[in-house]
Amino acid sequence: MNANHELLYMIFKKNNLLSEYRTQEPIFVWTNVSGELGKIARPKKVQGKTLIIDVPSAAAKEELSYLEEDLLDKLNDELRTSTVTSLKFQIGEFPSRTRNNTAKYSVEDVTVSTEELQEISNAVSDRGLSQQAQDSLKSLLITQLKSRKVRIQDGWKECPNCGGIYDGIRCPYCGIKK
Repeated sequence: MNANHELLYMIFKKNNLLSEYRTQEPIFVWTNVSGELGKIARPKKVQGKTLIIDVPSAAAKEELSYLEEDLLDKLNDELRTSTVTSLKFQIGEFPSRTRNNTAKYSVEDVTVSTEELQEISNAVSDRGLSQQAQDSLKSLLITQLKSRKVRIQDGWKECPNCGGIYDGIRCPYCGIKK
């Protein structure tokens, strides 16, 4: 359990809200578990023992479904007071590229460093996936990384709280106001 998770637990406990903490705990620890995948998979809510996760596309939904068992194991290892028995990936609301779609930069112009490629390779390897599934997931993560870089070049902000990027005043993922 990391320091932020421990701090949240103590705050909820101090305010006699442990039952609410138990319900929401999977959302609190998702970022620790998901790593690079957390950039394209955002926890939305807990429904019973299922964690509902928003993803930006049908391709992401399909690819992440292959990782469900591994992600569930990691998630349950991090949880202190609750258990998740399934993950439900659904296409969610992710901010559009820009409000007026007049981007100054193109995804095709973006390069990915050797270190970034290695980080993506590490994120998808040793998960029991076929080579085709690994290659497909790598391609998806590279495309998402390039899109992220384009958005940042176009003036989007990176949220210091959750790492999401957005072009407004308030982060649509965690609600923090910039």
